[in-house]
Amino acid sequence: MDYIERFNKRMSYSGNTLREERIKDSRNLLSEMFKDDASYIPNMYIWTLGKDSYDSTDIFDIRLFNRRKSNSDGITVEFQSLDKLNMGNIIYDKDKDMYWLCIESFDIDGIHYQGKLMFCNWKLKWQNKEGVILEYPCSTINNSMNIDGDKFSKNLTIGSSRTSIFLPCDENTVILDSPKRFYLDKNSLNPTSYAITQNDTVSYNYGDIGLVKLIVSECEEDSATDRPDLGICDYIDVNNSNLTIDTTASIHSKILYNTAIIKSGGNSQMFVGKFYDSNNNEILNIVPKWDVVCDFKNALSINENNNQITLSIDDDRYVDEDIKLIFSDGNNNYSSTLIVSVRSLL
Repeated sequence: MDYIERFNKRMSYSGNTLREERIKDSRNLLSEMFKDDASYIPNMYIWTLGKDSYDSTDIFDIRLFNRRKSNSDGITVEFQSLDKLNMGNIIYDKDKDMYWLCIESFDIDGIHYQGKLMFCNWKLKWQNKEGVILEYPCSTINNSMNIDGDKFSKNLTIGSSRTSIFLPCDENTVILDSPKRFYLDKNSLNPTSYAITQNDTVSYNYGDIGLVKLIVSECEEDSATDRPDLGICDYIDVNNSNLTIDTTASIHSKILYNTAIIKSGGNSQMFVGKFYDSNNNEILNIVPKWDVVCDFKNALSINENNNQITLSIDDDRYVDEDIKLIFSDGNNNYSSTLIVSVRSLL
């Protein structure tokens, strides 16, 4: 084998071009030292709606530095990570029981990701149209219209406090609209309620997820329907309600997983699909269906077992590519979609 053949063979292992080789070498070097830096934070996880437990196989490696506090952004911190973190992802610090919302994320020359996180200082709770209670960590910034925070009507004085709420953009938050109301108050005995005046779904639309920005204004309470004990405004008791609910539309699916990353040459990752009714009870009699959508499906190892599917790959040519995983019933209804990313083992 002459030197040209040896060079080409080496390039096939480390990269198809000199640039790819340098990027891979830089990633390998950073990976070796990543956890040794004082800014590395152990036991960090990507938060998923409905997931209330995390284990050591789900850790998201991340460094945090340059912590700051401002009136415009609240508490923020810059981050560096080897794996992709989308604008709109929420990171959970298990050791400190704290949530952080990603508000900036940039791919730095294919080597690592860098951006900014905003501290989540509240958990927003509301009911969707089927009556299911949703709870999202969020970041809130107070934008009061005047110093004393009061405005006057003929009969009473009500607060005029306005607040910005930043949330991940998904199928639940993008449809929030006026006059939806929430509690934003730690005083559980007599909490203050706020109503949506605007939902900006465009200004922070970036990457795979992005953000929505709700503008809410302080409003009057409704003692007939508000439930401070549950943290829900305009509570609907589905079991005792006169509302007619479309039971077909109320069925929804969900993909459960530890990580949305598979590593080339690494262990396979399992994904579990489940169907739920409007009361969030699991439905077991629906036939599940999986679809794997990508241009390199032949390079994947795919194993399906009813509502479970495992994916793995051993081909560095597809590092940094994405896979669309779709879970639905046999008629392609009640579908859920998850983007799975391929990453390098090193």
